[in-house]
Amino acid sequence: VAERLGAAFPELGWVPPQAGYLAWIDLRPLGVEESALQRVLVERERVAIMGGSVYGAPGFVRLNVGCPREKAVRGVEALVRGVGAVR
Repeated sequence: VAERLGAAFPELGWVPPQAGYLAWIDLRPLGVEESALQRVLVERERVAIMGGSVYGAPGFVRLNVGCPREKAVRGVEALVRGVGAVR
């Protein structure tokens, strides 16, 4: 998952989970608006995300990595396509 994110967006920052299953991805270097990304992901990818602003961290999204690897990879692929669509 981390490798795919890094390959797609070298400038992207993310905070891996320390003691749980949620990773925080910093979208600010990409210049992507949370609301635009949310809309594209729901409409095109059928993936729902909660923007970090809901949790006091605007510009971030949460990634659930506490699921089967293939599901997490599919989510990351959807995120990559979504970011590409709104950039």
